[in-house]
Amino acid sequence: MGDIIKRGRDIYYLDILISYKKGKSYIKLDTWAVSKFTTPQDIMRNDSKTMHRLTDLVYGRKYKSQKQLLIIKVLTSKKVGESLV
Repeated sequence: MGDIIKRGRDIYYLDILISYKKGKSYIKLDTWAVSKFTTPQDIMRNDSKTMHRLTDLVYGRKYKSQKQLLIIKVLTSKKVGESLV
């Protein structure tokens, strides 16, 4: 009779600035991410899929040493859809 439509969380396309350590130097890189979160802290803490994708992008799958990756800043965010959950 009355369909209840549940809205999920918004999904955002983000341009982000990341910093990672390789050897003894820190390298900064502008890249993109798609996430339900919009702050660097929330992405690093709650979005493991995005963090694994960024780690694989920066280090590759064969890198054996310690991996240090930080999201410094979200440069732009654009809403691209809504999740069902």
